[in-house]
Amino acid sequence: MKKVLFVVDERRMGGVSVVLQDILKFINIKKYEIDIMVLHNHGDYFENLDKSINLIYGTQFFEAVDYTLKEVLKSKNIKLIFHKLYLVFLLKTKLIGRKIVKERKKCLTKKYDVEIAFKDGITAAFTGYGDSLRKYHWLHTDYTISNPVSKYSKLFQEIYLKFDKIIGVSNDVIKEFLKYYKANDTDVVYNLIDKEKIISGSKKDKVNYPKDKLNLVTVGRMHYQKGYDRLIEVLNRLNIENKLSNVLVHIVGDGPDELKLRDLVSKYNLQDKIKFLGRKANPYPYIANADLFLLPSRYEAYSIVVLETLTLKVPILACRVLSIEETLKGKYGIVVENSEEGLYNGILGIIENQNTLKKYSDNLKKYSYNINDIIKKIENLLDE
Repeated sequence: MKKVLFVVDERRMGGVSVVLQDILKFINIKKYEIDIMVLHNHGDYFENLDKSINLIYGTQFFEAVDYTLKEVLKSKNIKLIFHKLYLVFLLKTKLIGRKIVKERKKCLTKKYDVEIAFKDGITAAFTGYGDSLRKYHWLHTDYTISNPVSKYSKLFQEIYLKFDKIIGVSNDVIKEFLKYYKANDTDVVYNLIDKEKIISGSKKDKVNYPKDKLNLVTVGRMHYQKGYDRLIEVLNRLNIENKLSNVLVHIVGDGPDELKLRDLVSKYNLQDKIKFLGRKANPYPYIANADLFLLPSRYEAYSIVVLETLTLKVPILACRVLSIEETLKGKYGIVVENSEEGLYNGILGIIENQNTLKKYSDNLKKYSYNINDIIKKIENLLDE
């Protein structure tokens, strides 16, 4: 039985955690002895895994890996600041390899046949400097817009060449990555979603959106990446133009920018146009009952929530981010210029011609997402 290790930096709820949990639900885990290394035990995901899957946690050294330097300094936590500055020093001086070898010995008790750095960034260093027989790095990021290792590019170029294969969640992700880094080999494995969980979840809770309104919904972490600030700016502009009389926008999620976004809504007096619904363990009813899903993100690699929304047969209006055209195929929603102006024009177009949504809704009746090929590809990678 092959020993397989997946490496992530933390276990907060988010796209990468959701994808990994779904992968481990659908592949034939009886074929493998699977461990998950969580470098920093921050968050509460991976609690419903099969009992055969073992969670391992990193040492204190990795306590700051999933925080930015700005976040750490703002915390005023002396211990956390020390760990972060020490990590930065090791990365800058390229001494990180020796440190990782030492830390691996403290938390890993066996050698793995396959090790997968399942998130962009520090997980690549953890796996790259390891001694597993085969190493894969799974990319979830648009490296043109958001390169998590841009400050240490020379170091990570050396690290990437330690991997047998670099895997991207879409063709565009690999294409953009290869503009900056070399790789021994590459492959594409599209994100896998739990279709049954999404559909059944959408029916569990009752959501009562006003029937006399055009209900728009967006789901995600309240972070600069997701573009909620510019969405609010656009809605303010539309409100000034008296275009929102029959429109209600629902935001599902929480995150570091929540207070700032709530203040912005208050500043523009948009409380009756924008509703903050908070984080939902089951966001699917809120998507399923909406007329349109909004993706105002500044950047994405291959959006999980877009796949979930399509599964629930809800049309999408998205800013042009990586892989979105590959996903919507011009049939399931509208892709607009990635800017405030693009978002403004797109939402205004829907408000003024709501019949457009019917065309996409009709197309979505035929939408299907077959995960069997993805499962087979993942198992083939583990079996190599």
